[in-house]
Amino acid sequence: MALNIRFLVVLAVAIPALVQAAQPFAYRMVQTPEEGPLDPKVEGRYTAAFAACQKSAQTTSDNADCFVAEFVRQDAALNRTWQAVFPRIPAQQRPLLRAAQRRWLAARDPFCRKESDGFSGGTIAPVIYVSCRTEQTIRRTLWLEKLGSAR
Repeated sequence: MALNIRFLVVLAVAIPALVQAAQPFAYRMVQTPEEGPLDPKVEGRYTAAFAACQKSAQTTSDNADCFVAEFVRQDAALNRTWQAVFPRIPAQQRPLLRAAQRRWLAARDPFCRKESDGFSGGTIAPVIYVSCRTEQTIRRTLWLEKLGSAR
């Protein structure tokens, strides 16, 4: 019995390590809970234009528009970071990173839809969705920057 438990413990430790080794660019999406607080690294990436927009927003729709505009800016920043980091990755690992980026992109919007589903029917749901997309894009940019600095 003790041997079985030890074996299970070893498996519990070894399997995640094996999965990580098989997928060197594995990524886990994390969303700031609605009650906060926002990660300072993420918060520091929001632009001054976003802050000004938020300050003057009067309605939920205005707030959503602020996030939509910020998403466009953050998506452009992600693309610039990708262009800077990708060439620094060893050639044999580039297909793995490209595949990982495509998986992340395919997963981001469904992840954010799920995050906003709890607010469906309310006027805040679109804000939750686009704010999630913006935050996920910022987080991915930070991840790519870290990956690039490790090379």
